Amino acid sequence: MTWLSYSTKALSLFGVLPLVLKKFTPGDIEIWYLFATIISLQSIADFGFRQTFTRLISYAFGGAGDITVFTADSYNSIENNNGLNYSLLNKIYSTMKQIYQWQTALLFVIMILLGSWSILRPIKDTSNIHAAWLSWAVVVLVSCVNFYGKIYMNFLEGIYKIATVRRVETLTSIGSIATSITVLIFCPSLLNLVIANQVWVLINVFRDWYLCKTVENKLYQKISTVLPFDRQFFKRIWHPAWRSGISGLMSVGLTNLTGLVYAQVGDSASVASYLLALRIINQIKEISMAPFYSKLPLMAMLRVKNDLKSLTEVAKRGMFLSHLVFALGVIAVGLSSTYLLHILHSQISFVNQWMWLLLGFAFFVHRFGAMHIQIYSTTNHIISHVADGVSGLIYILSSIILIKYIGIYAVPVGMLLGYFGFYAWYAARYSYKSLNVFSLNFEFRTSLLPLLLLLTYFIILLLQTAK
Repeated sequence: MTWLSYSTKALSLFGVLPLVLKKFTPGDIEIWYLFATIISLQSIADFGFRQTFTRLISYAFGGAGDITVFTADSYNSIENNNGLNYSLLNKIYSTMKQIYQWQTALLFVIMILLGSWSILRPIKDTSNIHAAWLSWAVVVLVSCVNFYGKIYMNFLEGIYKIATVRRVETLTSIGSIATSITVLIFCPSLLNLVIANQVWVLINVFRDWYLCKTVENKLYQKISTVLPFDRQFFKRIWHPAWRSGISGLMSVGLTNLTGLVYAQVGDSASVASYLLALRIINQIKEISMAPFYSKLPLMAMLRVKNDLKSLTEVAKRGMFLSHLVFALGVIAVGLSSTYLLHILHSQISFVNQWMWLLLGFAFFVHRFGAMHIQIYSTTNHIISHVADGVSGLIYILSSIILIKYIGIYAVPVGMLLGYFGFYAWYAARYSYKSLNVFSLNFEFRTSLLPLLLLLTYFIILLLQTAK
């Protein structure tokens, strides 16, 4: 179901994207993808709580007696391997709901102040500035509703109702894409497209709320009582959450912020081209995440039960499929992008092959490290703030130094230096140790073939350039 849902979302690349490129001016294309970039940055405001609460809900649903770090000597906290801990689940959910209320208010302030500032310059190049500002107002309001609605998604994923969620999500994705295509054909404008897109975001929030109230014998209604805020319990949640938050800021945050920064200095056509490439590679990344990230709640439950053998097999299969889908997606887009934009009569061009390849390798190395981070995070001992913090600093410093010499290429090169120089091997070391596996045997079954495919693409590109 996750495969189906993510693949359906990717249909926007074939249905919505071509029409946007054909119908919109470069200024409108730029602001459309800036909106998408800002929306994706909402994970920074979440500050690691989404991952943390999903994992903790899985612990309680799997029978854990308390939230703790699951090392070799801590498995005596299991209450009942065949049941769930109602009181702990209620306590986790109540705390989550209260935290998300505060965070939603903070997100609103951030989007009004920093978000509006980031689009001040680019919005002047749109075909209708007034309509563009109205579009931004819609994005801000719906984004806040959607952000608070993540409590329902966290609950559903935590109790491992991922197949149910993705099944319904597929239908809403199809509805969203069909509505967007209809708008672009009959009444194409930035405001109309934003409204069509954001209406379905609201529908998705209602969908998750409704599913919460109906699945697992109406478990949600049994544990949704809001308890008095427990500061000591919050501190125990905050400890892993802030580390994940720093990780998100230094990884996803930095990557998407490059688009916002570039929009302040580059011309509309080149910025739109870069944002398009960034959007496509993020879409490929999301699709490739399906076979691995859909299993994270299961891996958390297996970690609680100390079933490392099953955990390792689930992780291996998910990582291999994730790497393979990502590599094939990068190669397919690289080989076909120029031709497809030409036949679409797009008003913008695609980034050149070397920029795309560098982005592909950078994201591949990051996905490698990120999946190992997620495996180790099932112990509830979070190291991602160190991994992303150090690699993020390497990325920033190297990009600042190199931008004088290689221009915008400094962004993917800086990513590679940060991810390959520290992030990937640091994350993998902890992951191997927690699974008690040998690194070469593990990676032979997960990363070798996808990496060889990307290297083959590199060699082909090198030969073509030599000619």
